[in-house]
Formats: sequence, structure tokens, C-alpha cells
Amino acid sequence: MAMLTVFYDYHEEGIVPVLLSLRFSLGELDFSQDSLYVPLEAPFQQLAMEDICDLDAGITVLMEDLIVHPERPHAVGISLSRLRQRHAAYLEQLTDIQQLWLRMHDIEEVLQMDMRSLYRWS
Repeated sequence: MAMLTVFYDYHEEGIVPVLLSLRFSLGELDFSQDSLYVPLEAPFQQLAMEDICDLDAGITVLMEDLIVHPERPHAVGISLSRLRQRHAAYLEQLTDIQQLWLRMHDIEEVLQMDMRSLYRWS
């Protein structure tokens, strides 16, 4: 499974989770599948926004790409078929993608929950 990293940034209310990165091994992300579910209580690495490497390429997962499954209340789903459609011009290069980026705000809105309690900065 992918390595889950949560990036934090400073806002008026303090340090908050902003971005979730899913990093896969080369060839591990299978775009032939329709969807991917990521458990949110999984161990994850915590980094500050300035720790994002400029060379880290990946695909941004939009809110409309997120899936909620009633039998998986502590997981967020990603529609790989939507990503495949949106990036159809680059299908051959999708096998090289090793990272997906998700905004924490989008996850919170789709799941209708406060993610900050799960991903507190320690």
C-alpha cells in the first residue's frame, strides 16, 4: 500500500493539515482498476508544507474524484477511472505516476467530517 504523508501549514487557527500525499512504488498504482480506497487511520508521515520536494510529480485528485463507500466509513475512495479519463492523453505515462495529491479540505467535505482530529500535529 502507498505511503501516506500529511503536509501541514500555518493558518489563523494554528498548524493544520492541508495536503495528503499518497506515494506508491513504481508500478504499484494500477490505473486499470476503477477505484482505490485509502484507510485514513493508517500510519502516516507528518511534514511541513516547505518539505514538499519540487521534483515530486504526481496527479492531483479533485473533489469530484473522491468516493464515499458506506461500508468503508474510515476510508476515502479515489475514482481511478475518472483520473484515467482526465489524463487520457498521457495514458502511457500513467504507469510512471508514483504520487497522488489530495486536499484535506476536499476529503473533509466529501466525508463530512473534521479530519483535524485524526491528523493532529504532534
